[in-house]
Amino acid sequence: MKWIKKLLGIKSPLEKKQSELAKLQTMGFEAQRRGDLRTAGECYHAAEMLETEIVEMVKKINEDG
Repeated sequence: MKWIKKLLGIKSPLEKKQSELAKLQTMGFEAQRRGDLRTAGECYHAAEMLETEIVEMVKKINEDG
């Protein structure tokens, strides 16, 4: 069943957040390389907040089942 979801591009909420986290981290890295430290800081801060949400979701999933 997982391969069908992957084939169709269907993601769980956790996978969506992980994808968004990777995107924010990449944006922050690229901004830092350009010398735009303000944007890099904003991206890294947003990534940190999203990472906290992901950790909470994983904890909840592990507690439930």
